[in-house]
Amino acid sequence: MAVAALIDFVTTTLASHLWNPVITRMRYLLEKEEINGKLDSTIKNLEAMKQEIQIRLMNSERKQETCNPEVAEWLEKVAAIESEVVEMKHGQRKRRAQSFSYWSDYETGMLAAKKLKEAERLHEKGSFKQVSIDIPPCFVQEMPTVHPTQGTDCNLSRVLQYLKDDRVGIVGLWGMGGVGKTTLLRKINNHFLDVIEEAYGYDLVIYAVASKACGIGQLQADISEKIGLFQKPGSSIETRASIMLSFLRRKKFLLLLDDLWNYLDLAEVGIPYHNGPNKQKIVLATRYESVCGHMEAHSVVFLECLDPENAWNLFKEKAKEGIINSDPRIEKLAYEVAEECGGLPLALVTVGRAMSTKKTCHEWALALSFLKKSRIHEIPNMGNVSNVYTRLKISYDYLQDKQIKECFLCCSLWPEDYSIRKFELIECWMGMGLIEYDTVEEAYNKGYSIIEYLKNACLLETGYLEDDVRVHDIIRDMSLWISSDCTEGHMKCIVQAGVGLHDISNRDIETFRSANKISLMCNYITQFPQAMNCPNLQYLSLQQNFWLKVIPPSFLKSILSVMYLDFSWVPIKELPSEIGTLVELRCLKLTQTHIKLLPRAIGKLRKLRFLDLSYMDLLEKIPYGVLTNLTMLKVLNLYGSMYAGHEADLDSENHMDYDEFRIEELSFLTRELISLGITTKKVTTLQRLFDIPGIHLRYLGLYELNGGRSLKITLPESIFVVNVMGCFDLKDFSITNKPQCYGERLPRLEFLTFWDLPGLEKISVDHLQNLRVLTVGRANHLVNLSCILNLPYLEHLNVSCCDNMRQLVDIHSAIKPEVQYEIPMHGFRQLKILQLNSLQSLEKICNSKLDFPSLEYIDVFACPKMKKLSFGKMAELKRIRGEKTWWDNLEWDNESSSLSLFPFFKASETCSASLRPELDTTVICSSPKAFFTKRQPILNSSVRFTSYPHAIFETEEFDGR
Repeated sequence: MAVAALIDFVTTTLASHLWNPVITRMRYLLEKEEINGKLDSTIKNLEAMKQEIQIRLMNSERKQETCNPEVAEWLEKVAAIESEVVEMKHGQRKRRAQSFSYWSDYETGMLAAKKLKEAERLHEKGSFKQVSIDIPPCFVQEMPTVHPTQGTDCNLSRVLQYLKDDRVGIVGLWGMGGVGKTTLLRKINNHFLDVIEEAYGYDLVIYAVASKACGIGQLQADISEKIGLFQKPGSSIETRASIMLSFLRRKKFLLLLDDLWNYLDLAEVGIPYHNGPNKQKIVLATRYESVCGHMEAHSVVFLECLDPENAWNLFKEKAKEGIINSDPRIEKLAYEVAEECGGLPLALVTVGRAMSTKKTCHEWALALSFLKKSRIHEIPNMGNVSNVYTRLKISYDYLQDKQIKECFLCCSLWPEDYSIRKFELIECWMGMGLIEYDTVEEAYNKGYSIIEYLKNACLLETGYLEDDVRVHDIIRDMSLWISSDCTEGHMKCIVQAGVGLHDISNRDIETFRSANKISLMCNYITQFPQAMNCPNLQYLSLQQNFWLKVIPPSFLKSILSVMYLDFSWVPIKELPSEIGTLVELRCLKLTQTHIKLLPRAIGKLRKLRFLDLSYMDLLEKIPYGVLTNLTMLKVLNLYGSMYAGHEADLDSENHMDYDEFRIEELSFLTRELISLGITTKKVTTLQRLFDIPGIHLRYLGLYELNGGRSLKITLPESIFVVNVMGCFDLKDFSITNKPQCYGERLPRLEFLTFWDLPGLEKISVDHLQNLRVLTVGRANHLVNLSCILNLPYLEHLNVSCCDNMRQLVDIHSAIKPEVQYEIPMHGFRQLKILQLNSLQSLEKICNSKLDFPSLEYIDVFACPKMKKLSFGKMAELKRIRGEKTWWDNLEWDNESSSLSLFPFFKASETCSASLRPELDTTVICSSPKAFFTKRQPILNSSVRFTSYPHAIFETEEFDGR
């Protein structure tokens, strides 16, 4: 029995070991096609899984995330097995074509089964919940190089060699203005973009600017932003320094400090004491060798001007080689002109551009003569910079006439690095009589042309915003040097703008005596002197001195020759009657002052041409007859002012009993008045205004208008801004201008605002072919804005707080073929900016997909029902801004739509303000530049001449401290 069992066991075991392998191998032959089919299916599933993971990784890259190492390994294995299977299939086809073989089929089946198991294992492991991880913060940010870099390689190598030396903690770069210190510092910064961190051992490379007007607070804010360090708003300088010090003490960093003018206490800023061995180093750039000494620089590099070869190459590039090579005489003269520039890059660029259109040897000979005959003066503490001014002055000398030269010199009246709004600069030129004009449109056109001319001459450059300009600090210094008659002693033009001035000393008063222009704007002056005795003074600006409350009457009597007086954004409550003694005054600006009563003495200013009373919210009275005495007045601006005395009806028989300004008084001014801005509360007042023959209305505000539910107005051709606000009864608003033929006598209206109109149901604004900006807000009964389809040049649309608006436009209701003069529908062909905010019912833009060929920026906030971005072609799109939750819940027609728009999305929880901002005069900051260049007063949204894209999408928020 036992023997039989043993024999059975042995027999079974032997059969198993002999037969099972045979069965398995037989399966490779018999089930070869099935195995290959499963393999193909599994590989196809792997490919789909791989593509899905790669799409997720693409989205993650846009979120600044990188691939998880485990996922990367899986992708490599999938790619490998795909390649192996392809090669296996190729081998199968090749063997099959040659001859049939059971052994070949057996090998093929066995290999396919092996690859199938590998593929199935990879498929099981491919379900990753998270495919990416956060990328560590970038240790260096690329900086643009704004000037040519010829001749900087040698200095770059020297600085990099110092940075490798553990004995060197601080490197000082010094040289004259415009020699290329900033360029070199930025090249040092960008050098680290191309090296691995371990090569130098830094965790952070930080570039910051410590300019002349920069305070500790702004520098702290700039550095904190660069290193991603959160600083609580409102915290003190000491607190911020402590936080920054604690953070940087644990880091290996390189701080690149540009434009340093004086000794800087690094500890006060929050910068740890430099330590070479611990890789905590500083490279500073300054104009003065003494600053390098005060900062205890271990190594100092003096930046010399370019050698003759590099200087000549740079000059030829800017002056155009074609012109230089066109005549041997010009080439010889050009080389001498380049030599006179002394190798200074800024001079070479400026003079070269000035000469780029001079095509005769006579012009070049004259240029060389200008350079050689210019006087050279020594200016204390400025070293050889006076030579720079003399040589740079050729750009000024080549300006086409005296008028444009004066316009350029006016640009230096604003603070250093101040971004000047173009329209504000033009109004300054108008007020100073530097622009001759018959109409206000002509004045602005001339002004914009001059700005472009000065930019092309390299004397102005684009400011922080697209519609701003600024003066380079060296060019500004040169301008002030010219304004002072090229010597310090004359001091004809005194500019102490944005320098943190709190009071005016006796020494200042003495200095002011000989001046013809004084700019004290953007300071903290609290008290003004009783008198200054400035017999030659023609220009005085005190704008944006938010702490100055009183103008002494006797002070006005000491500036009797003044022609331009600017008190804008100065919270004075009273304008002394002594203003009437300024009989030479041409321009008086009182924008957003706190004056309640306009003194009757203003009527004595018979030469006044420009009177700005805009946004005077507290103005209660303008005496009757005052404005009619201003017979030479060209520009009168009451726009945004809450003055209502002119609203009362005029009784012609008893007009002597009136003691307040009336609309009808304007009829006495129409002979000279070419620009009027006004805000009214009555329809009757509006009609009286329109009935005045020859009135040139430019700014019109309709505020809390009473007089009916429907308003139809025909706008005058001169209109530029219309602002309709707080009209609670208004249901239907129409602008009824209809040209006799296309393009004839259309209004110049560019800015139109409807705000806080709860009953408004319909807006009709056809035939506004010049309208650029339309703002609509707080109109809860408005269901759509279909009228905008007939605004061919609309660039900026801002719609907010319209609760019943379900779609922006209804394309079917907008088509009116029966209207004879209907202008063809142009859709949104010029629209660049679309802002949608707090539209609770908005579901879509339009009931038909429209193209937006010019759209650059989309802003969507608090529009919960807007689930689709139903836009057509958007070839110019740059940014989409909105809440992250809104974006995540969007519905897409296909995944490619989502992927194509995702790179443009920027998550934000804050929308741009549509309300008129009030000036914050309580803010205390350590730097005038920080406050006045970042917190400039802006007008109502309907007159926002600045560029929204740069303000919202390009420029980072700055708290001004």
